[in-house]
Amino acid sequence: MADPTIRLLKDIGGHDGVQAGGKAVNLGEMIAAGLPVPAGFVVLTGAYRAYLHDCGLDARIREALAGVSAEDGETLECRAAEVRGLFEPRGVPEGLRREIAAAYAELGNGEEAAVAVRSSATAEDLPGMSFAGQYDSFLNVTGLDALVKRIVACWASLWNARALSYRLRQGIGNDELAHAVIVQRLVHAEKSGILFTANPLNGRRDQLLLNSSWGLGEAIVSGEVNPDQWVISRSDGAVVESRIGEKRIMTVRTEREVEHRPVAADARAVASLAPEELRRLQDLAEKAERHFGRPQDIEWAYAEGEFHLVQSRPITSLYPVPDTESGKPGVRIYINVNNYSQAMPEPFTAMGGDLVRTAIGNVRRRLGPKRIPENSLWYLKTAGGRLFIDITPFLRSEKFWNKFRKPDPADKDPVTTRALLQYLEANRTEVLAHRESVSYLKLVNPRLLRYLWRAWREYSYGRRRPVEARERAVASGDAAVARIREAAADLQGITERGITEHEISKHRITTRVGFLRTYSDDVFLAGAGTLFGVAASSGYVAEARALMEQHLGDAADLHLVEKAVPHSVTTEMGMELMACAEDCAGRGVEPSTDDPAIRRFIAKYGHKKAVELDAGTPTWAEKPEYVLDLVRAYMENELYRTAAGEFERNRREAEAAIDRIYARFVEAGRARQGRAVRRLLRDFREMFGVREQSKFVITQGLEVMRNVLHDIGAELASRGSIDTSDDVFHLTLEDIESGADTESGADLRAIAAVNREAYRRNASLRAPRLLTSLGETIYAASYSASELGDSGNGLTGVAVSPGVAEGRVRVLTSHEEGHTLQPGEILVTVGTNPSWTPLFLRISGLIMECGGPISHGSVVAREYGVPAVSGIPGATQTLRTGQRVRLNGETGEVQLLDEVDEEHLPMGGRRWGRSSCYRSSSGLTHVTPAYLAKSTSVE
Repeated sequence: MADPTIRLLKDIGGHDGVQAGGKAVNLGEMIAAGLPVPAGFVVLTGAYRAYLHDCGLDARIREALAGVSAEDGETLECRAAEVRGLFEPRGVPEGLRREIAAAYAELGNGEEAAVAVRSSATAEDLPGMSFAGQYDSFLNVTGLDALVKRIVACWASLWNARALSYRLRQGIGNDELAHAVIVQRLVHAEKSGILFTANPLNGRRDQLLLNSSWGLGEAIVSGEVNPDQWVISRSDGAVVESRIGEKRIMTVRTEREVEHRPVAADARAVASLAPEELRRLQDLAEKAERHFGRPQDIEWAYAEGEFHLVQSRPITSLYPVPDTESGKPGVRIYINVNNYSQAMPEPFTAMGGDLVRTAIGNVRRRLGPKRIPENSLWYLKTAGGRLFIDITPFLRSEKFWNKFRKPDPADKDPVTTRALLQYLEANRTEVLAHRESVSYLKLVNPRLLRYLWRAWREYSYGRRRPVEARERAVASGDAAVARIREAAADLQGITERGITEHEISKHRITTRVGFLRTYSDDVFLAGAGTLFGVAASSGYVAEARALMEQHLGDAADLHLVEKAVPHSVTTEMGMELMACAEDCAGRGVEPSTDDPAIRRFIAKYGHKKAVELDAGTPTWAEKPEYVLDLVRAYMENELYRTAAGEFERNRREAEAAIDRIYARFVEAGRARQGRAVRRLLRDFREMFGVREQSKFVITQGLEVMRNVLHDIGAELASRGSIDTSDDVFHLTLEDIESGADTESGADLRAIAAVNREAYRRNASLRAPRLLTSLGETIYAASYSASELGDSGNGLTGVAVSPGVAEGRVRVLTSHEEGHTLQPGEILVTVGTNPSWTPLFLRISGLIMECGGPISHGSVVAREYGVPAVSGIPGATQTLRTGQRVRLNGETGEVQLLDEVDEEHLPMGGRRWGRSSCYRSSSGLTHVTPAYLAKSTSVE
């Protein structure tokens, strides 16, 4: 018996996704839940496949789309149009046409009913996906011929350019796709709209967002009308906000399906929904969300006193909310640790996040009191693959807020701090309504005191003996990494216990998991240990500035002291990469991993990676393409010829600046203070570069962890527990332990597949700086017009590295795209870590979304003399590659000079420092102060 090609919508259920597509499944589910959904039928995917087969389209579609990339928009448009042109109504098999005719006649009780025809793809409305608006829908279709034509048009829309591009970017293949089509009785809507069961504008799950306008819903969905809008409290139905839109047009039925027509003047400013109708819609919304178990995006229509739901899909734009801890009162406030501490936009893999949490737990046990509550890490949350901390207890006291009211040079991300203070002020009553005690005394114990005493001893030693402290810091990190490597090597020599091969395999796995649990905290404590002896140097420049302003009246030349700081492992890494380029260029060879110079570089720095704190992501040693691309780029632009010389000039300039500052003190009769400042600045340069050693040590330790995980993965893959060894990075340690027993263990293959998909989905999420337990997402702080400036043509952030730069923007989301940078371009990114350092040799300016004056990008920018501005939320979306800007690293302003030149091939840029000259490919050229003055205030 042939597979059915048509089924009634009321007979479609959750198990019918492959045949009916996501949209039809949701409608069928709503009918089963007793929600008011217009009657209809579904032309199943089998009909689509039969059509392709009968018309011979499968091979022609594959041929047309072979090699198409989402990045090549022009080719994508042409190929998509070519594929859509293959679909013809006359190709519909006669048997299918008869079935459609019968279902259509039944829907209209024997008459030609007006219907809505909507696409329902098998990839549509999947978890984490939103194909909203990407496939075609048609309203007021009347007559069999018109219906068949629109069904074929829906099939063809599976191959439109926007849908193709989205699938390519989401990693969804084309081979198994199929399209079902929904045919529903048309609601002759007097008014219609969209209802979100959570507020997508701010993420709050306790609010509904409702849009409404006159006529059919096409004008709202297409964005061609300003609808009425209400924000409604779900707890009591109260209207939180309302706005009556100027509803100038409406979609109405015509003989030719639908068209837009003007709304009568006296109806434009009238609310399209009465209070009682708002309540009825809320009741329907609550029922729909309860049925689906997650927030819904619902399209509705109203006719003859009744509401009808014509579509429902998950709201995919909402950021996940952590589970709220029982017994913790009020709304909880979470800070994004990935963003605030590490300027890390990427999510953790399942294993990467688990190792970090394991390390934190181990540190808590190692340094905390002996009696630790079972849920002692309740404040540590995971959402969207990022780590958040519940900081609510600290915020219950308004005195604590004062810490945010004064600028702090040590603030890792001033935008987060400002946004937090603004949230607290706006929600003062709610935040202060509850009391929670924060007792530091509970943490005090002999083990913590011993650790803090050792840290203080190293700190004091660094103030007295900076050279020895620096050397000791490096040596301590090297020794710690050596111990971890030795312990990992010992795993290979452990006698394998067991009689059967299964028992031996299980022992191999459990001993390695035990190593990971034991040494995870050692990795991070080893990195922290390198900082104690040199920590004082982070405040030396501020101390010197205070003395200069007190005794000299200004801090002239002080910014030069931060250039070309020595003893920085990441600076040395950049210079060695330049040396690789020079070596390959000198010998006339293409860079490759077989080259001795590249091999030496990988042996020393191969543990580095894009996401440095995630053991689940590959290292440069595993994926050396970034290194090779960067060497190749350096060879092409011959930057290696000038980089070392420029660094040396900056070093001499910094040393000379110290001498000039001291001389000014002597001239002012303040020789004693001058000697103090000179020592501060010399000690700063002696020690401050070692700050990068911490990450260097941690990433070496995580590489050891990753290698052990590779061994576990290989063991699991050889047993058939997972498909490939890399699947181990989408498991947790607990998963591995539970699946170590193949006879009764967990299904690791299924767990890895779920976590891999979650990782992919999380990577597409933009993580907020702050998140609340209500789901409210806070991505940025607000600024007044006076703070932003008045030119109306720019952006404002935090000034973090002095100087003015003008040039073309290059937006990068990962340092692995660094080979695309052209010399003199202005780098725009979310934030940087030490792996980005080699790129600083190529840029003329830096713009970051995250970070403060002491973040990695800010510090390295000052060392390299690169003007930089940080704390510009959404900079990677607002600015586009090729756009020309002028950034001022002393005021925090970024002026937009022009729009993107689509034909532009980046050819460098210009950079001004306080010496009133700019750097270009031709060298140094002086400019006038009047020209610099053109960098006006911007908004």
